[in-house]
Amino acid sequence: MPRDRFATRAAILDSAAAIIATRRFAGLGVNALADASKCDKVLIYRYFGGLDGVLKALGAERMLWPRVGMGEVGDGTSLADAVRSALLEEWAAISDDALMRSAAAAESGGVGALAPAVAEQRAESHARLIAQLRASHRVPQYTDLPALVELMSAALAMLALRGEGARATQAIDPAGPEGRRRIEKMVGAIARALLEPSGG
Repeated sequence: MPRDRFATRAAILDSAAAIIATRRFAGLGVNALADASKCDKVLIYRYFGGLDGVLKALGAERMLWPRVGMGEVGDGTSLADAVRSALLEEWAAISDDALMRSAAAAESGGVGALAPAVAEQRAESHARLIAQLRASHRVPQYTDLPALVELMSAALAMLALRGEGARATQAIDPAGPEGRRRIEKMVGAIARALLEPSGG
């Protein structure tokens, strides 16, 4: 029976994504990947050259970082509210997607071949967002908007990772409704403090 190269390749990538999402990188090995994708491990080497190649392909072909923009934010929305809305949308997407959380953890820990792909997707998403914000709002001259977006995004991504194993001993539970409400409130307060003219 002839093999379907494209179906096998897709099955390998799907299985790698599932393993990373459920067991992170500790569970990803050639044997585990061959078992999960129901293919001979020789095909992993033939199609990808090994695990690094699988991770590079995964990074090139799958969404590992949310693509956020201004979305539903209307023309009358302030710059602070637009930034708040986009960053909270990004946080929600990472919090709700196991593969994105694993990818964010890989990037923050500099793990393997996936980290550069995550960094590239994040940089592209943020560059697009910043361009949209600058095109639709007046950014205060003293504000470094790219630095603000990166700082707030990094903090929220870390909270998404902490939300997975939230414990009662944490000062705030980012996965619980009260913790989420408090975080959302503070993201808005920071954005307003830095992006709205004083007295406005």
